[in-house]
Amino acid sequence: MKACFTMMNTDSPAWLASRIVTVTILTGIAMSSWALPEDNQQPINIQSDRATQKSLANGEQTEYFGNVVMTQGSLLINGDHIIIHSKNRKATKIVAIGKPAKFQQQSTPNKEPVKAQANTINYELRNETLILAGNATIEQDGATVSGKRIEYNTATERVNANGGDTPVTMVFMPANNKSEEASKGNNDDNESAVLSANKDKLKESNANADSQ
Repeated sequence: MKACFTMMNTDSPAWLASRIVTVTILTGIAMSSWALPEDNQQPINIQSDRATQKSLANGEQTEYFGNVVMTQGSLLINGDHIIIHSKNRKATKIVAIGKPAKFQQQSTPNKEPVKAQANTINYELRNETLILAGNATIEQDGATVSGKRIEYNTATERVNANGGDTPVTMVFMPANNKSEEASKGNNDDNESAVLSANKDKLKESNANADSQ
């Protein structure tokens, strides 16, 4: 049975505890300086097949299992298993595990969202760092980086990649591709217009010659 804590309304203590955790995380997840401002005002929705919650010496830990999808505004995290660590009613770390686990969030309205995936995604909210481990890939501003381990600082947008036994792969898309294609399209249109005009003039010239 799919669990959806932000939608469920029950008096069960276990469900109530889980709902309290997801609601209080609202003030902790989107405090990242790179997230869209409106993300902080959006509700957190977490869906999973089942969930557990327990108190630890340094805070709380809530685990979600099975087809886990977590959203808040432009933030999207999904995986087979997601663990949320919180302290003083604020999330401090999110761990997503999957084949692959996926992360996505938009930093500014005029940019494409940053997309990342790996076997394990560790989102350290306190230092605004994503740590991707195992078949890691991140897409940012038209560039794709792949490696065994990738660290991405969401505040500085800096990427550190480690390929381990395999080389790090980096793919960059030229920024002027679209402008070149648009320019080429415009030039083609102009050339077609010129050719058409020249043909019309040639026909008119031939017609005048025949009449003479």
